[in-house]
Amino acid sequence: MKKFILLGTAVFMLSGMSMAAEKIVFIDLEKVFNDFYKTQLAKSKVDVQQQDIEAERKIMVDEMTAINTEVDALKKEARDVTLSDEIRDSKRIQYEERLLELRAKQKEIEDFTARRQQQLQVQVTRMSQTIMDEIRQVVVEYAKKEGLMAVIDNSSRRAAIGVFIYTHPDIEITDTILTVLNSKRPDVLEDDGSSNDGKEPGVAPSEDAGKS
Repeated sequence: MKKFILLGTAVFMLSGMSMAAEKIVFIDLEKVFNDFYKTQLAKSKVDVQQQDIEAERKIMVDEMTAINTEVDALKKEARDVTLSDEIRDSKRIQYEERLLELRAKQKEIEDFTARRQQQLQVQVTRMSQTIMDEIRQVVVEYAKKEGLMAVIDNSSRRAAIGVFIYTHPDIEITDTILTVLNSKRPDVLEDDGSSNDGKEPGVAPSEDAGKS
């Protein structure tokens, strides 16, 4: 009888909550994020910084290209049999020195690009999170003002802050579902084990008990 009362109460609560469905709304959070003017401003700042990075990188690449041109020339001269051994040796030494400079410049460019792109990505992530937090706050305030029961994100980027942006406490059904589930609990689980003569529940007496 107790189970039927619990089940009936839970069903009644669920049916009452179904009336709140009229106040459940959806939002395309991706569109809101993309069309928000602060997102556009942030994107403009990122574009400018990206251009600055490319400009700095181009200067370094031009320097590397100049070194590479000189390395090629020195390599040919170091192998030019029309030149004296002394000159070829001198060119070979210069070639090896400039080759090391070329490799160092290549490494410098790689490190610069990786470092600046990582810094930019961190900045983009931080700005995006700040904007998303502001959007969420506005949505929550609007939902409370309009008496909405839930605001659900139906865009492709819903994983950013979760499908449900806002839910009213009155439509929280965790305890209700637990009531329904636990109403099906077998009576055997309600046994406190007092009839087990002080032995641990589920442990059968040993055949060797008392033999010593």
